[in-house]
Amino acid sequence: MTIEATLVNELIYREKKWAEYGEIMDLNDADRRLCLDGSSERPSQRAALKRLLNPRTVAFVGVSEDSKYAAAARRTMAGGTDVVFVHPKRSHVFDGIKTFPDLAAVDRPVDNVFSVLSAHGTVELVRQAAATGAAGVVTIAGGFAEQGEEGRALQDEMAAVAHAAGISVVGPNGIGMLNVPQRLNLAMLTAFERRSGGLSAVTHSGAMLGAIAAAGWRTGGVGLNLLISAGNEAVTDVADYLDYLVEDEATRVIALAIEKIRRPEAFFAAAHRALEAGKPIIAIKMGRSARGASMAASHTGTLTGDAWVYEVAFRQAGIQTANEIDELVDRAQFLEQLPERKWTPVNGLAVLTQTGGFAQLASDLGDDLGMDIPDAPSVQPWVNDNVPGAPLANPLDATGFASSIAGLWEGILREYTAAEELDTFILLSQHADWDEDVARKVADLYLKAAAGTEKPFVIAPLAGQPGRWLEEAAEHGVAVGNGLLGSFRGLQTMANFVRTRPTKRVQPTSTIPPIPRPSVQPILVEEGLMLPFEATMQLLSESGIRVAPYCMVPATTALGDIAAPDFPGPYVVKLADVAHRTEHGAVELGVTAADLAGAVSRLRAIATRAGLPAMVAIQPMLKGRGEAFVGIQGNSELGPLVAFGLGGVFVEVLNRIGGRLAPLTHEDGLELLEEFADLGILDEFRGRPAWDRDELASVLVDAGCLAASGAGWIDSIDINPLIITDDGPVAVDGLTLVRDADRTSGSSHV
Repeated sequence: MTIEATLVNELIYREKKWAEYGEIMDLNDADRRLCLDGSSERPSQRAALKRLLNPRTVAFVGVSEDSKYAAAARRTMAGGTDVVFVHPKRSHVFDGIKTFPDLAAVDRPVDNVFSVLSAHGTVELVRQAAATGAAGVVTIAGGFAEQGEEGRALQDEMAAVAHAAGISVVGPNGIGMLNVPQRLNLAMLTAFERRSGGLSAVTHSGAMLGAIAAAGWRTGGVGLNLLISAGNEAVTDVADYLDYLVEDEATRVIALAIEKIRRPEAFFAAAHRALEAGKPIIAIKMGRSARGASMAASHTGTLTGDAWVYEVAFRQAGIQTANEIDELVDRAQFLEQLPERKWTPVNGLAVLTQTGGFAQLASDLGDDLGMDIPDAPSVQPWVNDNVPGAPLANPLDATGFASSIAGLWEGILREYTAAEELDTFILLSQHADWDEDVARKVADLYLKAAAGTEKPFVIAPLAGQPGRWLEEAAEHGVAVGNGLLGSFRGLQTMANFVRTRPTKRVQPTSTIPPIPRPSVQPILVEEGLMLPFEATMQLLSESGIRVAPYCMVPATTALGDIAAPDFPGPYVVKLADVAHRTEHGAVELGVTAADLAGAVSRLRAIATRAGLPAMVAIQPMLKGRGEAFVGIQGNSELGPLVAFGLGGVFVEVLNRIGGRLAPLTHEDGLELLEEFADLGILDEFRGRPAWDRDELASVLVDAGCLAASGAGWIDSIDINPLIITDDGPVAVDGLTLVRDADRTSGSSHV
């Protein structure tokens, strides 16, 4: 009997068992579908995860009072979750609590099974969980895919059982999961206090959960909801968790620390739903360096890809990014601490302090980070009349007079809160335990002012460990940051999310119909298999990208038969089917009609000496406002993508490239071009007309459709140069590398 048939029988038993308790599982054909390939379509795990992550009953398997996981069990029991113990060797644990020999013997439905068994034991336990109606298993066992082929076989067996039953598995090779409000502690982490709140986190590296919890515990910090260690993602992956967290009412902000996205289409579909639901995602991409990628592979059995691709994709999906744990918590802190109605685009940040040094620090760092700290002209006259020394209104150094002159600090807060050009407020001071007597007087009036407005108020402690008395700020709707840099990061991330276009998303590649690979024979070059020049130009033209006119001169054409083409000169004459022509001197510029035959003759001689194809292409020399290049990568880790950069000398001088996953929308194209706006090259300059961004964005959209439709066989396409003429962008040259026919499909997507 197959695994699938066996599981169907077990699921029938499962329905009967749950019916005894008045809860019949909703099983359908999709729930019973066997799926070993994580990239294949499979049913949503949302329902199973809801029970697994918010269980009424948890079964601890293999845990007793002298186990190193005893504290986790005690904490879970103290939280009120119904806990049962499964132990094959003990009849009672924890001072007389009766155990069960296996899951089948448990006298009530179990939602979550927490296992500390070995790899082999875990596989059998997952089978029992499937048969008895559990929503899933949380396993911390190692010895699976990260340990080689034998472990891979065990992992595949476990995945087959779980997928056929429609249950979830957290792990293996992770540290478990926590539900902080429920005090559910199914993890290897040392038990310590964690504040409940709205941030849920999913990580591949389990230890990072502890780091997030520790960083979140600081004054202000973040409150936590669900902490999940994805591990090897044998069954349930980051896309599944993200999909669930979008629906989870207790989750308001989502943090990710990931090594690899296994199912990009499902992941980015969930990310778009998060954006629509108003739930920010902040992500750390691990394995960005070559050494980090190697460590990631050994750590969880995953293979990481190009970090730049992730950066591009996250920007396109509206996902905020961080580089390390403290920064992640900094960026999440105000989104978690403040209610959504108080999130602002921070188009006018008021910086208030009572010392000039702090004001100068804020001004300098604000400039570095691009914070919008306006001059506040509407309050400057009031400041001139009322604050001794008439300081600059923003950042405001109110000096010690703010505390010593009766009513001055209250007046400052009243006038600034009413200013229309100011939408966000930050108070800089030491706020330490040792200066509570002084700082609290200022802070209390600040808290009182915050209660009278929907504008967000933030306190930024600037002297080491802030006083715990600042925790009271939350009762007044005021957020507490992590120093000046941490607070600016938090405001910056809030602003970025509020300003994010709500329609941003990574479009599914499958929305674009596939096209077959051109039937022409590719040419073997050092980089791989290259399409001939003419085939590439035809491919670009058929994709909607305007190409420069060209005339092909085969090697068999007699020199005397070469005539001027039907487009005017002067001309560019080049060996057509050579990847790197400049290395061979295989391009001649400014050729006249009279010298076309001579140019062809000279190029043929180069081809003969170097053993190169002798096909020659003739094109007009185009003049334009500038040059760009557009690149297509057909099979990145996250799918096909389009790259863009400025051409000519700017490529090497600026060393800047942007990109978007394919296909992309016109808005995606315009946003990609905006990443180069600071250079001024796309704009009008000294009488030179500006580049038409709409036309250029249309080229990017067409390139994206080509990338998506040819994802089954395109390795890469370089359109270089793309000349920006008065009539629009024109592709002058292109180089297409394709995958071997044995590894491609003309009718399917990667």
